[in-house]
Amino acid sequence: MKERILYADILRVAAIFLVITIHIISRDFDLYAIDSYQWQMLNVYDSFARMSVPLFFMMSGIFFLDPKRTFSIKKFYKKNVFRLVTAFIFWSALYSLIFTWNEYRTFNSEVWSIMVEAFKEGHFHLWFLFRMIEIYVMIPFLRKIAEDKKIILYVIVFCFYIGFILPSYHKFPVSSTVTFAERGINLDITFGYVGYFFAGYYLAHYDLKKWLKTGIYLLGLAGVMITIIITSSESLKQGKHYDIPYEYLTPNVFFMSIAAFLLAKERLNPKNVKTQFKRVLSELSTYSFGIYLIHVLIIFLIWKTGVTTLFTTPILSIPLLTLLIFCISYVCVKAMAQLPFIKRFIL
Repeated sequence: MKERILYADILRVAAIFLVITIHIISRDFDLYAIDSYQWQMLNVYDSFARMSVPLFFMMSGIFFLDPKRTFSIKKFYKKNVFRLVTAFIFWSALYSLIFTWNEYRTFNSEVWSIMVEAFKEGHFHLWFLFRMIEIYVMIPFLRKIAEDKKIILYVIVFCFYIGFILPSYHKFPVSSTVTFAERGINLDITFGYVGYFFAGYYLAHYDLKKWLKTGIYLLGLAGVMITIIITSSESLKQGKHYDIPYEYLTPNVFFMSIAAFLLAKERLNPKNVKTQFKRVLSELSTYSFGIYLIHVLIIFLIWKTGVTTLFTTPILSIPLLTLLIFCISYVCVKAMAQLPFIKRFIL
């Protein structure tokens, strides 16, 4: 079996669990009063889960920015970029068809027009594909930057200011999940995710001094607490859900994400691991992209049956539903992957 980076596989699987958690919670926030313990529990889970998407970008940075890895622009576009494009076309078409039919229950010229617009913009979670394509096309010259340690640090600091400080200061006039299909290219948002790319590469390939690691862990813990507390207090004050602290390009989410990445690298890379565990982890990690693409549809179908986080206390219902949806999504993706074309271009 090809040698893999264990902690990267662990983080990839954990990140998809956290993404599912976010999308479960987003459907049910309105079911609870803001001053209820149930709403506050959803806030705790959601705040912690915000490191999910940043971890995906950071893990991509580990591999794609490594100057030591063989890289061919032609092969990269034919394999990686083309796969993102074909995946978007398939899944955006599927989601626009299903959700347009679910809302209108008919097809006429007006509904077809709505469906076409929905296809172009992509279902809400497909913003990730737009952003990855945008970053991917820059990789050939980003790799050159990654050859110099000092330049990497400069880029991270630059991206932190442009992509995290400024949008946070202006309270995100453009969401960190916006796509260029909706609003065109927004360089501050782009630089933010480039910052995650380089942060992942730097943390993976360079050792930090002990005091710096401690500082990152403390900032990460503070990031989680700030996200929970500010979201809760501002929501109670305004009488509606205040979700700016959830933005992926806030300093609080940045620090919790790099702290989680660093902790995984330092603690979740043991040398003596059973081959069976590695095989299962590798399997789940391999299909994480497909699980990301399909899980929103699985959530939609399960909620159509009347199942929500209300079936028991959110302390239990959220992790249980997350596990259920992850397993169903995996089974569906595994089945789809039996067709070589689907596996290569859609998942």
